[in-house]
Amino acid sequence: MKKALLLLFLSLLCSGSAAASTGAYMGLYTDSEHMYWCVSGVGFYPVEMWIWCLPGDQGVFCNEFMISYPPNAIQSTVTRNPIISVDLGDLGWGMSVCYTACQTDWFWNYHQLLWVTDPSQTQCTIVAHPDVGAVQIANCEPGYPIEPATVLTNLYINRPYDDPLCQGVATDEASWGAIKSLIDSGGE
Repeated sequence: MKKALLLLFLSLLCSGSAAASTGAYMGLYTDSEHMYWCVSGVGFYPVEMWIWCLPGDQGVFCNEFMISYPPNAIQSTVTRNPIISVDLGDLGWGMSVCYTACQTDWFWNYHQLLWVTDPSQTQCTIVAHPDVGAVQIANCEPGYPIEPATVLTNLYINRPYDDPLCQGVATDEASWGAIKSLIDSGGE
């Protein structure tokens, strides 16, 4: 009987630790500190877009995604993070990216300059890579298992900072990632 209770306890303990693990998140931001995801301006104006990733418990070694751009955002120069060892594709058609080492903390993939052409309220969004049908990562475990990545936030264009889309946690789904980011940054 004691053996059965011990096995039951160990199985509950193992299932509890699995439930507490977190997956990877990706988000579009307007700054190098991954704090803001809304922009507002007048006329024809420039916008910086940073593609950030927050690895889950098993880290990130590669990821696949695509950016969907609205008609009022002209794509311009792209800067690639030096930690990228291989990138195949194009941001607007689908990217497959791998890194020089396992990433275990916030990191950016690309920094892109966009030009906004009119006052329409639109958004750049992270969407599924068309060849794989998902926003996904390969984690750093042996064999580099594939797992989905959750989109934390998109880039909202011509939205004032007091817009509800621009406040607090970007999505309900990603609230654990937002809490984790606050803990990782010391609550700043």
